Amino acid sequence: MSNHSFAVMAYKDSPYLSGCLDSLKHQTVKSEIFITTSTPSSYINETAKKYGIRVFVTEPGKGIAHDWNFSLDSAKTKHVTLAHQDDIYVSNYTEQCLKASEKFDDTLICFTDYSELINDDRERNSTLMLNAKRVLNFMYMPFKNNIKSRTWKRFSQAFGTPIPCPTVMFNKEMLADFRFSEKYKISLDWDAWLRMSAMKGRFVYVRKILLKHRIHIESATTEGIKGNVRQTEDFEIYCRIWPKFIARVLSRLYAGSYRSNEI
Repeated sequence: MSNHSFAVMAYKDSPYLSGCLDSLKHQTVKSEIFITTSTPSSYINETAKKYGIRVFVTEPGKGIAHDWNFSLDSAKTKHVTLAHQDDIYVSNYTEQCLKASEKFDDTLICFTDYSELINDDRERNSTLMLNAKRVLNFMYMPFKNNIKSRTWKRFSQAFGTPIPCPTVMFNKEMLADFRFSEKYKISLDWDAWLRMSAMKGRFVYVRKILLKHRIHIESATTEGIKGNVRQTEDFEIYCRIWPKFIARVLSRLYAGSYRSNEI
């Protein structure tokens, strides 16, 4: 058993939960797996029992940041991945991320490339969003797969975050006091990477597709885009990096990549 956990963040009764757990159970390197939820149900409990894993329940209605912080706190291993219940993790995700992360003593997070899974129908490896993230990651890490400089880490977030949240493996030893901000509902991951950029330590990138991120009508991101929440939050984050007139232009350009969430 590796020094790594998957905290599977279950919300309501997702029909994709079993698929996610199957992918975690079939990793080439075994990890501790558990479910966290603020919406307990017999469906979640029965699914957990089927896979022989525990369920940790937190208070309902506290928001997504609270739920993510609870998931981080529930993991007792050095490394933890906050697994999104609808996504599929490629079988060597854990192996590759641990190998890359443990090359350094100061890894903050390790993340990977990913593809998109449209409902259960088809997988796509090339979209405006996916290609933009790959270009940005190559631009920031052209010769090596990690960034240590605080200035360069911050710059890596300046045009929109190229870090896919579901792929991120956190190093809790380096992030002992870190908390997701309750200010955000959708862009809390980008805010997190921006704040981490000011911390000592490095971002590590695995240039392989090791996750299939599911796009479907009920996902939180899809709902946030429809409700204009993401656009508002992204503009606010851009304003922390750029003058307001530049932030406005960048946020409009960035919004064009949201088409990747169209079904």
